[in-house]
Amino acid sequence: MNAPMSLPTYLLLSLADASTSSAASAESVRCLNSAGRWAVQGFASVPLLAWPSAQAEAAQAAAERASAARGAEVQVVSRADAAWVVGREIVFFTEAHESALLSAAVHSAAKARRLHTEAEKFEAFCVIVRAASTAADQASFAEVGRAAAKALRAKFGGGSITSAFAWVAGPAGSEALKSLLTGEVETTGPLSIAQLAEAAALAQKAERLREQSR
Repeated sequence: MNAPMSLPTYLLLSLADASTSSAASAESVRCLNSAGRWAVQGFASVPLLAWPSAQAEAAQAAAERASAARGAEVQVVSRADAAWVVGREIVFFTEAHESALLSAAVHSAAKARRLHTEAEKFEAFCVIVRAASTAADQASFAEVGRAAAKALRAKFGGGSITSAFAWVAGPAGSEALKSLLTGEVETTGPLSIAQLAEAAALAQKAERLREQSR
């Protein structure tokens, strides 16, 4: 039998305090993307900046330039991911990406407010999704529903478990999660980005089952 092919390893940049944390897993380490933000995941529109493993010196030099510009220690990390495609999730660094080392692209005030508002709603709804998904019985689910309705009425003027699941699973929820994954906006609630992504997957699964049961 042929031996399994090893995954290609790429070099990326990450904030030293985040990437060396004992609580940080490879999946949650945030790396620099083409918009100059610290992202958990790369997308075709904003891929993670990468160097081939053979270009360690170039990656280290870029980390030093980023550290000097940002006033925080940036280090080189080694990553391999079977799902990555060059030009999609990651892009090789060129001179055109130099500005991304120095600082993040600036949002307009209106866009910054919108991103924050949508992320806040997404995080609040994900708390409800997680609570509802772990309810042990109908009585527990009903209690979660009452608490959710009260919280959503106070914060957003109304809502329910059903509307929370639908919003998180829909296009607006997907865009809000993407803004968190790409570092366009920071998390402010009790859930980590990994927990938010898990809640989104739970909501999407629940919505598919609900549609199939109609």
